[in-house]
Amino acid sequence: MSENEKKDKWYGNENFWMWAGVTACGLALIIPFAILLFTNNFSLEGINGLGTFGDFFGGTTVGLFNLSSILLVLTAVIMQRKELEQTRNEFVQTNKTLIKQQFDNTFFNMINLHNEIVRTTNIGETIGKSVFKNILNNINRRFKGSNKSHESLLDSYEYYYSNYDYIFGHYFRNMYRIVKFIDEADLDSNEKKNYIGILRAQLSTSELSLVFYNALSDKGDKFRKLIQKHEFFDDHLNDQEIYHQFKHLLASR
Repeated sequence: MSENEKKDKWYGNENFWMWAGVTACGLALIIPFAILLFTNNFSLEGINGLGTFGDFFGGTTVGLFNLSSILLVLTAVIMQRKELEQTRNEFVQTNKTLIKQQFDNTFFNMINLHNEIVRTTNIGETIGKSVFKNILNNINRRFKGSNKSHESLLDSYEYYYSNYDYIFGHYFRNMYRIVKFIDEADLDSNEKKNYIGILRAQLSTSELSLVFYNALSDKGDKFRKLIQKHEFFDDHLNDQEIYHQFKHLLASR
């Protein structure tokens, strides 16, 4: 049993003090008559007798009535403290719920913005996710025609980044803001993992691969730290040869 449970079991229990107060009050009423009964002294003789009985009754009950009052006041204080604590806990819970709702609203608005960016991206007649697929194919084709080193991969990525910086810049800035928003939120690790999963579910395999290339480059330095922290890729690129070849570089950069 914890210390807090012991407190509630004993002096933090208002029922205990209430019954103690009621018991003291009952004893205050019973004791004078019990004394008279056991001493066989019930005779009262006139006014003087009443005065003597009054002194006797007061002397044997006032202390107990005072104790009863103290115990009942203590009961009221404990009950008020518990009510205040319950009110505070309800306020804290309500506040957490409101903060969570605000986070969800902002997060899903950012997700909607991401999807809108992808939907409206175009190169000529190619639009949406097909744009990222075509860019990735071009990067991979250029890389496979080289010596297939880390430097040649980055060179291929940088080449197409410079040609399509108006696409990459907007896309990755928004992606970085979403992951950073999750990272800085007052959430536990499982909740953050869940939101990262929701974001990742919006991405095609081509987009995930481009995020990986970006994380290996100097342009993705800040993003790379968040990607590593939250295991952004998980096992979703395991069937990609280039990812297997260079994924160890994420930790070494």
